[in-house]
Amino acid sequence: MLTLILSILQVWWGMAQRDTLTPEDWIKATFRLLTRSGPTAIRVDYLCRELGVTKGSFYWHFADLAALRAAMVEHWRRVATRDVIAAMTSAELAPRALFIRLFETVLSQPARDYGGAMAEAAIRHWAAGDEAVQAVVREADAERLAFLTLQLRGAGLAGPEARSRAAFLCATLIGLEQLAGEPALPRLDIPGFVDAMLTPADAAAITPARPSQAMPDPSGSDRARAT
Repeated sequence: MLTLILSILQVWWGMAQRDTLTPEDWIKATFRLLTRSGPTAIRVDYLCRELGVTKGSFYWHFADLAALRAAMVEHWRRVATRDVIAAMTSAELAPRALFIRLFETVLSQPARDYGGAMAEAAIRHWAAGDEAVQAVVREADAERLAFLTLQLRGAGLAGPEARSRAAFLCATLIGLEQLAGEPALPRLDIPGFVDAMLTPADAAAITPARPSQAMPDPSGSDRARAT
């Protein structure tokens, strides 16, 4: 009788877990494990321990671990790239305002339930040893660079210069995201940096000529010649 009751309770508990957890809950937990312990920590038993559920709940949402991994990296690409691009373009901002908002968005405190500020660094570390993940990361980088290049060209920069600065901006944003929330990070002059990035190299090289000024002669010989 006791065994029957326990079996019923286990079935009921498994159904309750399926009702309360979503695929995104599993993806968030996977991000946390990846950020804390690396790709080898992405295991069903570790994930179940992280969420406090049984394996039955996992297999209710995903066919296997490979399906979860694929869903995770696609989720990262959507949230960290496509959703950001969509948010930036939907507001119909001028290039300067768009880049300022982009920096502010990236520097906002990353969600801890996704692993925090080091989530993207963890994804890139994982990609170094996994060809499938690397392919998604490269596609996301290509989308980011294309978007940044397009915005820079719209601001008046020529093709090669726009592509070069897009690469610098992309690298800067990735690095700053990892530093977000660090007390040692000084207050950033985002508008000043954006202005510098939007200024063509030819224009930046042109500086107004200053009138020449003769240095005073400490011996007083100039005064002597004047007299």
